[in-house]
Amino acid sequence: MKQPLVSIIVPIYKVEPYLRRCLDSIVKQTYTNLEIILVDDGSPDGCPQICDEYAAKDKRIVVIHKENGGLSDARNAGLDICKGEYISFVDSDDWVSENYIEVMLNIAIKENADISICNHNFVHNDGSKKNIIFEERTYTKKEALKKIILQQTLPWGASWGKIYKRKIFNKYKFPVGIIHEDDYTSYKFIYEADKIVCIDKTLYNYFQRSDSISKLDTTYDFTEVRKNQLTFLLENKEYELAELTAINLCWHYLNSYCAKKEDGKKNFLHFFSQLKKIPSYHTTKRLCLYPLGAFPSIYPIYKKTFFKIKQFFLSSR
Repeated sequence: MKQPLVSIIVPIYKVEPYLRRCLDSIVKQTYTNLEIILVDDGSPDGCPQICDEYAAKDKRIVVIHKENGGLSDARNAGLDICKGEYISFVDSDDWVSENYIEVMLNIAIKENADISICNHNFVHNDGSKKNIIFEERTYTKKEALKKIILQQTLPWGASWGKIYKRKIFNKYKFPVGIIHEDDYTSYKFIYEADKIVCIDKTLYNYFQRSDSISKLDTTYDFTEVRKNQLTFLLENKEYELAELTAINLCWHYLNSYCAKKEDGKKNFLHFFSQLKKIPSYHTTKRLCLYPLGAFPSIYPIYKKTFFKIKQFFLSSR
């Protein structure tokens, strides 16, 4: 079998207690034709020295030392120089099984898939684990996008735990300066794939740190992700998927409007202007949403039944 080069990009910032565990799991991979790119994102601890230490011992390792720019900026720096036919991201406080690359690459080649995804463990500080299991099967990009929109299991929306063909990153990169950047890009990367394969093997360990950036952020508003998804799907004329996104977004906006949050009414009415761009909006099943668009103040009356309406829409897809 052909041995294509696989680039593993590891963004690194303030993870000194966990970095060696991560790097050991990568350099000991059973698949050896690797380019290991360590991106030191201006880490103020001992991480830069650890990166240089590993690079001195393994010629496959390339180290980038740069000013702090955040996770997205670090990943993009790795993408800018990587040479692999396939690309994988490993977060620097996580670790992978020794056959992670071998298994993921083999299935990608066998199935001619643009992205392959494995099961993973949520690993907590006390050592306890929760295994997240996929159904082993292949997906079209539309089927995979539906998984993301319906928020069915975390890895669909994460960059780690996957191997990508290089072409996936020809058009889009990670957005700099945004927390939860995967939510803003995963659906775009999936859209660039023709075929995605999931395998029923647990190969990635996702470490649950209480002091991680995503855990400390308290300002995250998922409605912004939904707005971006809806705009993207409408621009690409993916109207069926746009409907699913719109229905979920409607739920968020209705709650925002009912709670009288800042710009709640403005956002809600803008949402309905977007919804009207979907050709099937005026079908019978959508008519029960029309009164809300015209008179959002009646939402408290709808609230008890809206969840059932939402589930009816989703189940009809």
